[in-house]
Amino acid sequence: MRRRMMTVGLPGLVLTLLLVGWAGLQPADAAPDESLRGRVAQYWEARMRGDLLATYQLHEPAFRRAVTFAAFSQGRGAAPVLAYEILNERVEGDTAFVNVKKQSTITHPRLIKPVPPRWTEAEEQWIRVAGTWYRRFRFPMGDPYPTVDWEAVAAERQRAIDSGGRP
Repeated sequence: MRRRMMTVGLPGLVLTLLLVGWAGLQPADAAPDESLRGRVAQYWEARMRGDLLATYQLHEPAFRRAVTFAAFSQGRGAAPVLAYEILNERVEGDTAFVNVKKQSTITHPRLIKPVPPRWTEAEEQWIRVAGTWYRRFRFPMGDPYPTVDWEAVAAERQRAIDSGGRP
């Protein structure tokens, strides 16, 4: 039995792509929600493990240039995260808004009695830098994302180091 090969030509190829979809032909960052969700999960898994270095490295590069790991790690660890859930995410260009629910407690040697764990929800901001998602630093009090020029902070820190002072 003899088989015939079909040639589809350009119109057939276009029709096939329209019917099947472009999913396999899109660039890696065309589905930012999956890479974003993975990075968010990495961050919260590191928080659950108490891995400050991993959480620091998942923050935006400009923040890490401006704030040393030693400065970042001061005051951390009194509120361990016991569980988390990524509720949803919304991507607007290179910025994402992720709603996360986390269960945490407070631990401190001077506490008279244990603090029962509780669930809280918060919206986080993530930014995409060179195709990779990074968490924006969140201040513990007040406006969670105040306008901070981390590049200017880093430049000032570097000037202090270059002049022989302390950053």
